[in-house]
Amino acid sequence: MHIPDIPAGAPRKPLIRKAAEAFMAATLALMVIAVFSNVVLRYAFGTGLVIYEELSRLLFIWLVCMGTVVTAYEKRHLSFDLLVDRVGPRTRAAMGALAALVSAVVLGMVVKGAWDQVIAGLHSHSPVIGYPLAIAAAATLFMAAAMEVLLFKQAVLDRRRDRT
Repeated sequence: MHIPDIPAGAPRKPLIRKAAEAFMAATLALMVIAVFSNVVLRYAFGTGLVIYEELSRLLFIWLVCMGTVVTAYEKRHLSFDLLVDRVGPRTRAAMGALAALVSAVVLGMVVKGAWDQVIAGLHSHSPVIGYPLAIAAAATLFMAAAMEVLLFKQAVLDRRRDRT
């Protein structure tokens, strides 16, 4: 097996991003195995494993939240820039700052709500597997907190570097 060389000057993926992608690949693989196994069991034997339904739901929650963070890291979320493209650079900068502020407030509210759900979920358990429901709520907490950090990095640190 030949692994192609990375061209000189091509950016390398940070280790944390590689870990996130590996986590998402493993999560997706486990989901496919669980769902496919249940389909085969239902059609071939008239039964299924309820554990797989609950497990695939939990894995899907984590997959979506991790994918959202990776997308935010790559700055590939959908954006509506029809108005922003038609204004001058000072107005564009002001609109960007306002959007970052609104995003920070909303993400802060999501962090608070997700934290409350984690606390509430510590004493509640899933009906079949029995894991604490805080594990599912922690996915949203992780997503919002990571996106808050990325927003700070992009809005504050990257802009300071761009000015110098």
